[in-house]
Amino acid sequence: MNAADGPLISLVVTGRNDGYGVRDRLLDTLRFNHRELSARGISYEYVLTEWAPDPKWPLLADLIADTLPETHGLVTSYIVDPAYHETLTMNPRVPYMDYLAKNVGIRRARGRFILVTNVDIYFGRRVLDLLESRAFAPRTVYRAVRCDLKMGFKHEDPAWDVLEDPDNLEAPPRPLKQPLLLGGSGDFVLLDRETFCELGGYNEVYRLARVGVDANFLVKAYASGLDFVDVGGPVYHINHAGSYRLSYEAYKGQEAEAPWGDRRWHYHGVVYDNPPTWGLRDAPMRDLGSGRWRLDFSWDAVPPLVDLKRIVLPVDRVGRPQPKRYKK
Repeated sequence: MNAADGPLISLVVTGRNDGYGVRDRLLDTLRFNHRELSARGISYEYVLTEWAPDPKWPLLADLIADTLPETHGLVTSYIVDPAYHETLTMNPRVPYMDYLAKNVGIRRARGRFILVTNVDIYFGRRVLDLLESRAFAPRTVYRAVRCDLKMGFKHEDPAWDVLEDPDNLEAPPRPLKQPLLLGGSGDFVLLDRETFCELGGYNEVYRLARVGVDANFLVKAYASGLDFVDVGGPVYHINHAGSYRLSYEAYKGQEAEAPWGDRRWHYHGVVYDNPPTWGLRDAPMRDLGSGRWRLDFSWDAVPPLVDLKRIVLPVDRVGRPQPKRYKK
């Protein structure tokens, strides 16, 4: 798809309306981020993949249209047939495949740059400064530190003084780890669309876990020669029950039972080479109207169950200069 006439930024997220609070978190953050992006004249599209949605619940795309009419024309939703999850997963304990879902959006995004984030993330001022400045370069991964808001934080449209008050945080943010700027990398990765597609999106070869897949993408980007830049300011995460950071201690000693998969897999030490069909390229698509598309199931769109030739050791990058920090 040619993105020459598309928006500056594609915000790529995934979610499912299944009673676990995703709906409210998505609506709260989209309301805030839309207001701030629009106020600064930042052209964007919101690309939402609804992965294997339960037909008993309203679609998130319909809830957005009903609740946030100001975003009309900015939201595109890809609704993925549940049969894809049942066919692609290699771990029945993992109920959601975040990064396969995000690949669906990355593959179809129209923006010149793609910002992969989550539905419970408010953008901080330095992030917005960077987007407004347009002072970002191709073949460069931009990262932002994550701040966890306290459990129970509830502001549909928070003012800056509320969002930036340290008393509203669970703890001081963990600094990004050089040289890959690891830490909360599922919450903010900004990269030009051409390079994102050149790398083939997130790992679709290893499908036993979803934890670590975000960091594994950074390993591949680093091994591929990309630069890394710390934006120098945070994004804010709406903390919630069941989040990985709050729950992983409960599975110590029984990591294989975790609903995000065993976090001990070797995601820091290998890279991947997705097949050219990554992102469900060959899935039949039906236009449901109002920016909604249905990805119907087809075996032609399903990659091999096991393809170990696509997992390789990363290129040695010892001695590279340290990542830069973005300066306004």
